[in-house]
Amino acid sequence: MSKRPLIWLAWVGVLTLAAWLRLQNLTERPIHADEATGARIAANRIEQASYVFNPQHFHGPWLSISTAPIAQLRNETSWQSLSVLTLRSGTLLAGLLLTLTPLLWSRTLGSYPALIAGSLLATSPLLVYYSQMYIHESWLCLFGMLALAAVYQLWQRPTLAKGLIAGITLGLMFATKETVAISVLAWCITLILCSIPLKLGRDPNEFKLHAYIKPTLGLIAAYLLIAAYFYTNGFRQPSGLLDAFKTYFVYETTPGHEKPFAYYLHLLVWPKHLIGMWWTEALVAALALTSGLAAYQFQQRTRTIIFLALAGIAHCLIYSCIGYKTPWLMLLPWAHFCLLSGAAFCDYDRLKKPLQIGLTLLLIATLAFQTKQSLSASGRLASDARNPYSYVPTTKDPARIATWLEQLEAQSNQTTLNPIAVVGSDYWPLPWYLRSVDPIGYWPQPVDSLKELTVVLATTEQEAQCDALLLATHTKFPRSLRTNVSVTLYLRNDIWEQWLQKTSE
Repeated sequence: MSKRPLIWLAWVGVLTLAAWLRLQNLTERPIHADEATGARIAANRIEQASYVFNPQHFHGPWLSISTAPIAQLRNETSWQSLSVLTLRSGTLLAGLLLTLTPLLWSRTLGSYPALIAGSLLATSPLLVYYSQMYIHESWLCLFGMLALAAVYQLWQRPTLAKGLIAGITLGLMFATKETVAISVLAWCITLILCSIPLKLGRDPNEFKLHAYIKPTLGLIAAYLLIAAYFYTNGFRQPSGLLDAFKTYFVYETTPGHEKPFAYYLHLLVWPKHLIGMWWTEALVAALALTSGLAAYQFQQRTRTIIFLALAGIAHCLIYSCIGYKTPWLMLLPWAHFCLLSGAAFCDYDRLKKPLQIGLTLLLIATLAFQTKQSLSASGRLASDARNPYSYVPTTKDPARIATWLEQLEAQSNQTTLNPIAVVGSDYWPLPWYLRSVDPIGYWPQPVDSLKELTVVLATTEQEAQCDALLLATHTKFPRSLRTNVSVTLYLRNDIWEQWLQKTSE
């Protein structure tokens, strides 16, 4: 069999492995608070066929845009009918397509290095875990890796067509999330450093600034056009584009996510023994380092490897300097290093036999170890706070609360338990689990009229006031909401007594 069919067959295997890992426990994992807020925005778009960007609290419109056609295909037309499978199918697709992005580097790095990079993207526990979540980062990572290839090609041989392609991919990144600015900054730093002809095998006269003027103007125009289209809801809300840039000045981050500078290094590289197993993606870092050593040794593809290395390092340094840190912010930077790791095999044929064997064993160990971590992280440990990739996970109690309310209503002498009240501010993802309750009200603080309601749910900061108001008429049931975040359910005494009587019969 010739080389080409073997390569394509291997790519089918890589894509199959990526799908298998990402389909594990896809709908069983409890909805994260960020997923629930994104679902509410998507539901508004589906129900009202409209979208208004909020520059203070939420990210770009692409996540809800990508959800709408999936919901339509599944005949889900409302907040109540929206399903977990519909929400996570889009980000799952983004994760699968991300696995294929090294194909764009096949001519530059070679067919086998691109294939190996694809297998590393397919099995990375970080990338697998978050492609199962309905958040912006999987799409941002996909568009970012497309933009990385486009920017590199534009830098190598500037043409207007390449500038337009780069602008479109960057525009899609911006339509997904405002953190595109970090990637643009990281890539600009990388291009400046790589354009310095110091031992990079590049003739100083080869770099001609004027050749980049027209492609850059095309890039900016395409970027602004794509951003304008999505942020203005198809040019129907012109103020949306202004709000898109306004978000850099007015966006309000949620407190409690401040981390030290070395947080990402510890998360991805430092070995951690938790829940009976080791967690680390340091083997990818080892392969990435190997690619740099090989480029230095053989002086081939040096510019490409330096470009990828600097781009990944610049991303990590910028994100590390920002106090606000979450694991999913590392998806795009880490994808850079997975691609760079594939480049370790660019000069595989020129290595001595012992080095070839060692490099092959390192790759096999990396893929096997990553697959094992991915299965654990997305399987039985998906909502375990000790899982290093599980960030402020939702507990199983919200789903249990919703089930219990259904059971209470079924046995109640009343026609319905509704309306139900939720008191406080930090209550997500409760609205997702209570979306079938109608009517349901949300109060920042308790009011006297709550005493008449059969069920009241209160977040931690309002628990003391709700105790004073409700304990004479309601029975209190402490429950958990997210890791280290509790919620209290108050059930009116007559309904609780009915429940006790029914269950004792």
